[in-house]
Amino acid sequence: MNKDYNPFISLGYLDPEHFCDRETESKQLNQYLINGTNVTLFAIRRLGKTGLIHHVFYPYRKNKEINCIYLDILATNNLSEFTNQIATSVYNQFPLQNTLGKKIMGLFQRFRPVINFDELSGKPSLSLTLETQAQKEQTIGNILTFLDKQGVKVIFAIDEFQQILEYPEKNKEAILRTCMQQLKNTSFIFCGSNQKMMHEIFNSAKRPFFASCTNMQLNVINKKTYSQFIRKNFEANKRSITQETIDFICDWTKLHTFYTQHLCSTLFAQHDKIITIKEAHQAALNVLKLNEPSFYQYKNLLTSGQWNLLCAIAKEEQVTQPQSKKFIADHKLGTPSLVKRGLDALTTKELIFFDSGVEKSYYEVYDKYLMRWIQNTQH
Repeated sequence: MNKDYNPFISLGYLDPEHFCDRETESKQLNQYLINGTNVTLFAIRRLGKTGLIHHVFYPYRKNKEINCIYLDILATNNLSEFTNQIATSVYNQFPLQNTLGKKIMGLFQRFRPVINFDELSGKPSLSLTLETQAQKEQTIGNILTFLDKQGVKVIFAIDEFQQILEYPEKNKEAILRTCMQQLKNTSFIFCGSNQKMMHEIFNSAKRPFFASCTNMQLNVINKKTYSQFIRKNFEANKRSITQETIDFICDWTKLHTFYTQHLCSTLFAQHDKIITIKEAHQAALNVLKLNEPSFYQYKNLLTSGQWNLLCAIAKEEQVTQPQSKKFIADHKLGTPSLVKRGLDALTTKELIFFDSGVEKSYYEVYDKYLMRWIQNTQH
């Protein structure tokens, strides 16, 4: 293997060789999809849900009978933009060179599509002309129904699905749910990183998507498994790494996929033949220094009360009772009502998250680098 090739992938997905574990989750998700079960996949941001989806989709990339389509809707602002994302993903999955691709393009022609090309990736994107409210509401259904009748199985993975709650249209959930109910050969994975919003969509009895999907929760990878993965990738590239160093990497990043992979990638890029705890400590400090301008921006955008609360949670790492007298007194946070407002603000800004999917719910800082930086600098 090329010594300059970095095996630790912190963004995107390469292939199964560079993907760590998730064997149980992969098997379960694959089983659901092959059997036509719609799935809601909950995971906080950067924990690896997108990588898991691409990992499950990977074996089907050349399969003509099962078509896996991934789209991220975080950047969409309304139903029309969501429709364009669906159209673009379908267009890219079924190119004009094959018969089905020509049929699909024929369907799109009635909406006078404009095709643009991404300057970086070179991939085309479609923008459909949707003039009336009826067109905006019916087009998604038309696309999905047309595709469903073509005799092929289609699996859609829609990432950051909670974004639909930000759309101005009042009936967007009902429109999408109605579309789903009419499909026989199409199934969905709805992914989201905002646990509160995703639960609101899928677990509220008052909403259209209630009880429509099987829930899956993605958690951190087992430390022993991740340790073996780290050692294997260093040693396969003729690098020696101590167990003490591996333990530090896992503990310092809290086994959060992005941060674990990123720190390993940083260490690997230094080209040291023997990697000890000293090199790991220095790499960690370098990462924090590099991100420091962003961390100061966070501080400047928050009120002093919100910043103090963020620092308190970072120092504790996990907080189960943020409005308790002890926590407030230990960190000089004022009153329970001030803490409550601070928690709401920090959660909305996604600087902290509330994990309610465990026996003892807790608050934690989203960005593990920010958490470690606060611990190192804010005394």
